[in-house]
Amino acid sequence: MIKKLLVICLVLIFSVPAVAYAAAKKKVGYVNLTYETDDNFVIKSKLYYPKQKAKVYPVVVFLHSIGYSSDYWGDLVNNFVDSGVAALVIDLRGHGQSVYDSDFRIRSWRYYSNKQYAIYPKDVTDILKYLASNYKDISTTKYAIVGADIGANTAVLVSEKMVNKPKALVLMSPTSTFKGLYIPISMTNLGNIPIMTIASAKDNYSKKEANTLKKFAQSEYNLKIYPQGGMGMMMLKANPSMSKDIVNWVMPKIK
Repeated sequence: MIKKLLVICLVLIFSVPAVAYAAAKKKVGYVNLTYETDDNFVIKSKLYYPKQKAKVYPVVVFLHSIGYSSDYWGDLVNNFVDSGVAALVIDLRGHGQSVYDSDFRIRSWRYYSNKQYAIYPKDVTDILKYLASNYKDISTTKYAIVGADIGANTAVLVSEKMVNKPKALVLMSPTSTFKGLYIPISMTNLGNIPIMTIASAKDNYSKKEANTLKKFAQSEYNLKIYPQGGMGMMMLKANPSMSKDIVNWVMPKIK
């Protein structure tokens, strides 16, 4: 079966539908993307465009927490899009709408081994490479990646592999290893990519891991501890200022 990325439709729809804790809804254009991997797995994502017109848009890539999906980013996606950048929101394999292979068999993350999680970085890099080749209105250099727990570890491994490195990384509850995705050595290969790392004051394990990973960072490492929430993207709901803080830190680096 030939690997391909199919643009299903370009529609006007509420930004980030079915979000568990969305704010006021705004109509934003997005492209539904369906990506078929080398091993015949079907991965779903959405590419959101801002209302502001531009020849080339900076883009923020979102990689969610384990056990969740792209529906749980809350205000964060909206805030970036409202700031004039595009947003690529991916359901990692086994999550959300990305649970089927090409024969329509369900393959949930709940039954994955570390060998299957190890494919995550390749899935993401393949999608980014496709966008670079086929979406000329999406910048190949002015981009950032936001990841949460397994998405954070995936973001580091993706950044290491990309020829054009992201301008910034936001890592929510990264750990030295997550489901076999080991990142300390990879962090030493990121060069001068600035990193914002976020952990909850109530999550002692993630706080400890965030400080451990600081030793491997080669550039700016901005560690922020928020008072509420647990691990990963669920901190967004518990800390209302967090979305704005992330946007304000990332935007100067990709505009």
